[in-house]
Amino acid sequence: MSFDTSSISSALEDKDYETVIEEVRAAVAEDAVGALADPVIRSWLTQRFTNIFLTEAEADPDALKVSEKPIVLRHFDRRDARERVAQRMFKDVNADDIHEEMPPVDVGALRNTTLVFAPGLLTGLLPVLAFQSVWPQVTNRFGLRIIAADSHPMRSARDNVTDLENAIERGIGVAGDPEGSFITEADDPEPVNGDFLLVGYSKGAPDILNLLVQRPDLAPRIRGVVGWAGAVGGSYLANDIYEKLTKHEVVANSGNLTKEVTQAVMRLAPIAQINKINRRIDEYDIIGAIKSLTTHERDSFADDHGEELAELGIPMVSFTGATSVLDVPYFQWQGTMQLNQYDVDNDMQLTQEQAKFPSAFGPHLAMFNANHWDLSYDSFPWYTTLGSRKLKDPFARKSAMYAIVLLMAEIGLLD
Repeated sequence: MSFDTSSISSALEDKDYETVIEEVRAAVAEDAVGALADPVIRSWLTQRFTNIFLTEAEADPDALKVSEKPIVLRHFDRRDARERVAQRMFKDVNADDIHEEMPPVDVGALRNTTLVFAPGLLTGLLPVLAFQSVWPQVTNRFGLRIIAADSHPMRSARDNVTDLENAIERGIGVAGDPEGSFITEADDPEPVNGDFLLVGYSKGAPDILNLLVQRPDLAPRIRGVVGWAGAVGGSYLANDIYEKLTKHEVVANSGNLTKEVTQAVMRLAPIAQINKINRRIDEYDIIGAIKSLTTHERDSFADDHGEELAELGIPMVSFTGATSVLDVPYFQWQGTMQLNQYDVDNDMQLTQEQAKFPSAFGPHLAMFNANHWDLSYDSFPWYTTLGSRKLKDPFARKSAMYAIVLLMAEIGLLD
């Protein structure tokens, strides 16, 4: 559906943001995918997200602290707090948007929609879980129920659909509490009632896309999908790893499975905690997991299922990161430099295009100044970093997630 956005354009020229907000919400209610495909609405959503994020980050002492210049230069820094945060947290931000005054987002408790999170590869094997400290704060502020899928750390995107189904239909997964507690069948959990918003980080995005293909019956309940550095297009790094794994014949039915799994995991992430490979061991499918992240597998999936995904009518938005070799752990230097050959704005694992949903499904709302791990993980304990000083949690994830929730609520995709 095409929209007549002349009234929105006129309101934008007059800076009548109340009218813009009202009309964009009405357009999304009429046809969410069509609205998010409109260039005027896309541009507004990018501008609005920037505004909301900066307002949230400006009020966050941690975000302000990491946005300051080094002590010796601080006296000469004439930027105000909002400008410092903007230039630290965004890779590219429109200077005119930094100080633009807009109405605050007015939302009440969000109790009718559940946020279902699909984490990435190696989830549970790294020292911390994605958004582990953020989810409880989101729930406390908005009343929003959050459940993360207990996604297998090393299994194909197709097979991990089961873990997403468990979260949605049985309430089995990982709680949005500070401990990241497992919710099991023994806890007699409550399934996700009503509608839900899906958020996919890294491999979690392909997991979600496979869910949509396998379970189109869920589409009427899905308000939208958020890709958070989602590996939608796969990764050139995964291509190389897949080739090496298949060459060395690492197979899931190896007689010495634990040893094979350990060796493969350590090649992927030397900071992984091997002692955590102690559950669901018989479900490890190393080759299947990495194959799900190869560019040819993701391209093939898009070719095979692009039309049916479009027919579901589910709006999707993307957020990406961009970094440099100076801002990644030393054991990620090689991969980052390899990706620089394709895109200097890679996040150390994905290029910009690989981390976005197809344009037809919805807009790309922000490119943050953060590497792939900083976008989602708290600081890693010092004894797990292998001496790297680049795992110190410098990105304002809480402000970003607050801004996502507020924007989704404002346009009617969360309530």
